[in-house]
Amino acid sequence: MIFRKILVNSAEAIVENKLRSALTMLGMIIGVMAVILLVSVGTGAKRYITSEFESMGTNVIMVQPGKTDKKNSMGPPVSSSKGKLTLADVEALLKKSQTLSAVSGVMFGAGVVKTENATNNINIFGANDQFNQIFNMTISEGDFFTKEDEDSGRRVAVIGHNIKESLFGSGTALGKLIKVNESEHRVVGIIKATGDKLGFNVDDIVFIPTKSSLRLFNTDRLFGVRASAKSRSGMDDAVAELTAILKERHNGEEDFTIVTQVTMMESMNTILNMLTYALAAIAFISMLVGGIGIMNIMLVSVTERTREIGIRRAVGARRSDILKQFMIEAVVISVSGGLLGIAISMLITYTLHFFLPGFDMRPPFWILPPAFLMSFFTGIVFGVWPARKAAHIQTIDALRYE
Repeated sequence: MIFRKILVNSAEAIVENKLRSALTMLGMIIGVMAVILLVSVGTGAKRYITSEFESMGTNVIMVQPGKTDKKNSMGPPVSSSKGKLTLADVEALLKKSQTLSAVSGVMFGAGVVKTENATNNINIFGANDQFNQIFNMTISEGDFFTKEDEDSGRRVAVIGHNIKESLFGSGTALGKLIKVNESEHRVVGIIKATGDKLGFNVDDIVFIPTKSSLRLFNTDRLFGVRASAKSRSGMDDAVAELTAILKERHNGEEDFTIVTQVTMMESMNTILNMLTYALAAIAFISMLVGGIGIMNIMLVSVTERTREIGIRRAVGARRSDILKQFMIEAVVISVSGGLLGIAISMLITYTLHFFLPGFDMRPPFWILPPAFLMSFFTGIVFGVWPARKAAHIQTIDALRYE
């Protein structure tokens, strides 16, 4: 009953100074919003990158020639003078592996593609018929390479959407001849427009069979090997088997580097988690500022209500009653600001998700309880000093105060 009366008195004191209370709450509203919004941005970035990785293919394993530190899981080396991967390695993996669903040797280089009426500087990518299965590319017209195309090294090409538009405009491209570095190739497929994905844009690439690309660049050395494990849970077994097969072919030497999609995603998530925590720590400073604002206003309130405190003490109120009243006022202001901050941040993030569904920055549930508790404890911590000051005012001095 006493606590209820103290709560009512505190609420009345807050309502009597609506504008001041609202401005005090604003600091806590901004602090809580900053915490939730910055964590939401970090979480949204992590979701976006994860979806981009998965849209490029699942269970992907990348093998590059040359050995590098295994701790470096952000990506394989581009090239190396030591180590060499060949089509024979790819054929061995296709024949012997039990854990891989698809394997493709890849070749990469720059070149020029042209028709009678147009010329374009492009990236040339050599791959076999299983490459499409590994990276989930969608063919909008025609088909990807066949095994016969790869085995025979036919001069056929699958072109990206932008290449098709640049060379043929609105006209048809299927069956037409294009010159890739002066070597004629027949267009057998067009890739559906996908846009840039983590710096890799298939819309601007011409794909040709691996054997044809090696002949085009006059080499027998592959840029690398790309493979796909049969399941996410079997990634470790697939890597172990792939390593064993290649080491056997390379006289027991591990002169290659293997990086999986899982390790790349884990590295990215680690970086993004650290960024999220850093942003949350920065946002916590806003809550400290809001707490200081609460303490400042409560100290002003104690000074303004000194005579009221003296009257209450004269009619029997204990020091603990005064302490509780001012503590409750500080907590109510802080918690109210916290709840409003949570509500506004939820409104902002869900509205942004509606207009930008590709970047899901809706806050994770786990951040909401800590944000509320932070506002609660901020009210307690920054309300202690003003409450203690109010409780220790002498009754006679308070009654004399004008």
